[in-house]
Amino acid sequence: MIFNFFRQLQLHKNSDVYKRLQQILLYTLGINILFAVLFKNIEQVSWNEAIWQTWQTATTVGYGNKPAETLAGRIITMLLSTVSIAFVGALFGAVFDYREHHKTQKKLGFMNNPYKDGYVVFNFPGINIAKHFIDELRAVEHNVGICFVDNHIETLPDEIASLPNIHFLKGSPLQQQTYTNAQVNKNKTIIVFPVHHKTSTSDGSTKTTIDLLERFITSSTRVLFVLVDQSNAWMFDTNNATHVNADLSILAIVQECQDPYSAKVIEDLLYNTQGANPMTVTVNKLAGISWKDFQINMMHVLSDYKFDCNVLSIIRDGQSNSCPKPSEILEKGDLLSIATYDEFPWEDFEEKIIELQS
Repeated sequence: MIFNFFRQLQLHKNSDVYKRLQQILLYTLGINILFAVLFKNIEQVSWNEAIWQTWQTATTVGYGNKPAETLAGRIITMLLSTVSIAFVGALFGAVFDYREHHKTQKKLGFMNNPYKDGYVVFNFPGINIAKHFIDELRAVEHNVGICFVDNHIETLPDEIASLPNIHFLKGSPLQQQTYTNAQVNKNKTIIVFPVHHKTSTSDGSTKTTIDLLERFITSSTRVLFVLVDQSNAWMFDTNNATHVNADLSILAIVQECQDPYSAKVIEDLLYNTQGANPMTVTVNKLAGISWKDFQINMMHVLSDYKFDCNVLSIIRDGQSNSCPKPSEILEKGDLLSIATYDEFPWEDFEEKIIELQS
């Protein structure tokens, strides 16, 4: 707690509250040093005793185990105790004001993002979407830090701000300082929501944000964005970002109309809170095996395996194929999307399939 307090001090070192606290601390320290020097020389005691007597007097504890004996010593003791009452009170008041200032600055979004290896979300998507997003994300990454960056809201709603490891940053995507304060280069995933979820022109604002983001992020940082209008996808061809269609809910409804329960199946796969989730693994030892042999051998291995999984698709050159031909040969470097649980040991699983194949 004390270390956290001093770390917070550095965040406000240019504020009036910090300067006031600093002044009171310096005055209090100076007065106590002066008293210790005077007490030592007037009362002819050790430095240890002089400092101890100073602390007793300044804090009004007054143990009195070795009080001042000379007239001058008693006078300066009276002066220090009188002055200390005012300065100690002012010091506690300054600390309280600082803590309130820090809370207010954080609530209003004026504090830098304190999290690393977390998620930065541009444009607050609304309470329901944000709450759902956090719940699903935290089902897997329980304490991951999430920072919302927005210039259109004054504060985060209490339902979101009260959740642990949530931060709000007030900032415009058109300001360089926003990307620095959000520490986008130190977080693993950046998500850009549209400014207006039902307005296709919002894709233009998203494009600008992503272009600027790419100046600050590293190659290990993923950028995801929500696309309002699929016809605007061409604008992002040169960006190293992945888009998610804002109309997925509509697609789910259409699919459900064509095939009952299909939307429920997709939900089961996408919701972290439902259990099994899609996981992408890389083909290595399985290179050269046909899709048919892989599926057959996989079933044999799973019958005596403590883990369960199901293959959803093969991904090659960025393209997904959920229905490959039985004769399709797996190549080294191919990606497989499988539905399974956390910590599925894919490399061990590959080894067991190869053993069965041979």
